Formats: sequence, structure tokens, C-alpha cells
Amino acid sequence: MLSISWSSTRSVIIGWVIGLTAVFAATAVSINNLYGTRAQLQIYADATSTGSALYAINGRPFGLDTIGGPIVYEFGFVAAIAIPLMAIILMTRMTRREEQTGRMELLRAGTVGRTAALKSAMVLTTTAFLVMAAGMAGVLAALGLSWPGVLLYPLSLALLGITFTAAGALCAQLVASAHAATALGLGILIVSFLLRGVGDVRENALVWLTPLGWAEQTRAFGHARWWPLLLLISAAMAALVAALRLADRRDLGEGMLARRRGRPQASRTLLHSFGFSARRHRTSITGWCFVAALVGAGFGSVGDAYDTVTKDNPTLQNVVGGGSTSANAFVTLIVILIVLICIGFVISGVNSVSEEERSDRLEPLLAGALSRPEWLAGHAVALIVGVIAVATAGGLALGASNAITTGKPAQIWRLTAATFAYLPAVALVLGLSAALYGLRPKLLWISWLALVFISVVAILGDILQLPHWVQDISPMSWVGRVPLETASTLALVGSLIAALALAILALRAFEKRDIPSR
Repeated sequence: MLSISWSSTRSVIIGWVIGLTAVFAATAVSINNLYGTRAQLQIYADATSTGSALYAINGRPFGLDTIGGPIVYEFGFVAAIAIPLMAIILMTRMTRREEQTGRMELLRAGTVGRTAALKSAMVLTTTAFLVMAAGMAGVLAALGLSWPGVLLYPLSLALLGITFTAAGALCAQLVASAHAATALGLGILIVSFLLRGVGDVRENALVWLTPLGWAEQTRAFGHARWWPLLLLISAAMAALVAALRLADRRDLGEGMLARRRGRPQASRTLLHSFGFSARRHRTSITGWCFVAALVGAGFGSVGDAYDTVTKDNPTLQNVVGGGSTSANAFVTLIVILIVLICIGFVISGVNSVSEEERSDRLEPLLAGALSRPEWLAGHAVALIVGVIAVATAGGLALGASNAITTGKPAQIWRLTAATFAYLPAVALVLGLSAALYGLRPKLLWISWLALVFISVVAILGDILQLPHWVQDISPMSWVGRVPLETASTLALVGSLIAALALAILALRAFEKRDIPSR
């Protein structure tokens, strides 16, 4: 079973490991070049250790007297999002998705046991994180960092990934579809990120309620602590044991949480492509709206902390505000974070569309009067309506919470409009995902790597000193940093045109290829 799982996912695993290790290496080398002297490190420490709402994004810095501290701090956002995301996607792909395609039923007919797929997925993902940690340790050692941080920090990231891998395994046993398992895992990630962020800003015990906080509290380059690793190991083992027990007891193709029975008579709206698609996505839309509103409300309420700290501290403004001296730098980052959630929603939505084909539910639909373009267009419209709802929920929550803390009611509409300014860029990512699905569903994993790339450019682009042509690949860079800057009208129009072109490509490719795709 191990060799089967490896042969079907090796390209995805290798891509994640190389990609994250390369991003870490680029971050570490850039920080080392920017703050290579004691004087530069002191300036950085003075700027970031005075307290900042940016702790909600990057985590709390420790050990800023060595270059390791700034490296950990600047890589904090990518580590907190990309590593758990890698764990959830790989685990879902190797377990629940294999059941949906019917391949697991054929393997179970032989000598493969009930928990074999789960165990092999856990072994492969754990190995991937350990290899990634070894690469990161090599980067830190090459920069001259010493024990224990050079080992403790990569190990804490590996154990963070393993913990979320076990959590993903548990999610895959609770629900009956790969899309639902991924959504549940992403929900756990977002809640963990929010708890850790608010806990770091407010300096309270919330940080200890999440694996992200446990990894951070190892303080690899500042009074290093090994014992938080025990919390990660214990949580991973508990989740894995629970997942193995459930996998051994549940029916193949089903989850432990029973599916809700439908109505005896279907609504007339289900007779139309859009109504059917909207019904398919409504639960997902509701969940992502809740996540966006939670992030907006949670981080918007600490915006006053950033204003207070940076008011008379231009150095801090330059370090954490992307080179800007405006107090809008923090809310701009939160707007970007909400937009990244919107992108995650559309990518997840296209993956759920792909599930219809993998689960053999699409062929019977297309055997009737429903055409391929009509079916795909119905899902596209549903996702467009959904992403507008997610952006509205996040923007209004951010604006309302920021208006309450700053006493500026105009922030409600200003920040909501700022979120809307990025919707053409989100539409472009939706078009890319649709084109990948139209060409070949197996290529959809590229859309998740695109999300990681866009996140790195948006959050770390200035710190990494990425060339302008690299940053310009990201559609969010075309728009600018709204509301810190005015949105580019040309970029908005260009994004919509590119999104439309990709949509046409998706429709034409989908019409020509086989269903199901081989």
C-alpha cells in the first residue's frame, strides 16, 4: 500500500517539499543579508520587540539578538499557513479521495487492511516533513547558526506538520467526502491561526490552545524550550489513534458523521444548473463566510494596537509595513489575509466540482439534456456569488471591528470596498483553477501551490526583496496594496479579461476531454 500511495502522489509531495524549503531558504538568506550586523539586528529588535498588532500575522518574536530570531519571525506567516495546508491536502488526497474514486474498494478486496491507506499516508507525509526539516536545518547551519536553534526550529515545524497531518486523518474519518474533509481541516487551521494571533497580541493563554502556539513557544533562538514539542507529539498521537480506530470501524465510503437526509420532494430550483450548483456549494459558502468574518472581526479589533505602537516609531513602520510609514499598513495586511481566504474558497470550490466527476455523479447528469458548458457555467456562477459573499462577510467584519476600536465609522465601507478591489484578482485564480480542471483534473494541485506563491509574494515580497517581475506574476500585486494605495484600474480590467480568457479555455478543454478523465 505504501508503494501505491507513493506512486500516485510523489510529484505532489516532492513539489511541496522543494517549494517550502526553497521559500525558507530565500527568506533566511534575504534576512541574513538585510540584518547581517549587530547594529542592524539591534534596529530590528528595537522595532519589533516593542509590541505590535503584526504579531497576529507573524507570531511573537524571540531571540532577536541573533539572525535566527528575525528569520523565524518573518517566516512565521508562511509556516503557520503553508505547512498545515500541505498536511491537510496530502492526507485527504491519499485517504478520502482514494475512497471516492473507487480504487480503495478494489484494493480492500485483496489483502489490504482497513487502516493500511491511513498508515501509509501518515508514513509518507511524516517522511516528507522530516526531509523538509532536514533541508531547513541545512540552510540554518550554512548561515552559521548554532545549536539548539538550528535543530529545534525545523523540528518544531516538522512536528507542527505531523500534528495537522493527524488532524487531517481524523477529519477524513468523520466526513464522507474529500471536499468536506479538506474544508473541516482548513476550518481547524483558521481557528488555530486566529487563536494564536489574538493570544500573541493580547499576551494571554489563547496561544496555548493551538498547535501553532506550541510550535512558536519552543522559542528556538531565544531561551530555547524543548518541552512544547511534547504537546505536539501528544496531540498528533491522540488524533492518529482516534483516526485509526474510526477507520477500522466505519463503512467504506462513509464518514462517522451521518449525512443529513434530503427532503422527500426536491425544490424546483434544482431543475436548473445554477440552482443545483448553488445547493452543492451553499454549505461551503456559509463556512467560508464564517471563517472570513471571524478573521476580520478578530484582527480588526487589534488594529488600534498597531496605530498606538507605530505612531512615533518610523522604524517599526518600515519593518512591518512593507516600507510604508502609514498607519493603514496593518489593516492592509488583514485585507490581504481576507482575500487569501477568498482565493482558498474558490480553489476549494473547484476541487469540489472535480469530486462530482471522480464520484461518477457527473456522467448520469450529462447523459440527459444538460450540456457540459451549462453544467460548468452553473458551478462557476455559484462560486462567483459565493466569493462575493465571503469577501463581503470578511470586509464588513473587519471594517466594523476596526471602526469600533478606532471610533471611525467610515472604516466599515472603506475596508469592505478595499476587499472588493481584489475580486478581479480572485476571479483570475478561479479562472486558472477552472482551466486546470478543464484540461486535466489531476493538475488541480497546482492551484494550491499558486495560493502559496501568492501568499509569499503578498506577505514576504518586500522582505525577500523579490524582483519586480517575480512579484508581478501574482495578480494581487497588479492591484496594489489597498487601502494603503489606490487600486489600479488597468489591473482590475486586465485581471477580468485574463479571467474571462481562462474561463473560455476551461469550457473548450472540458468539452473535448473524456469524462471521467484518465
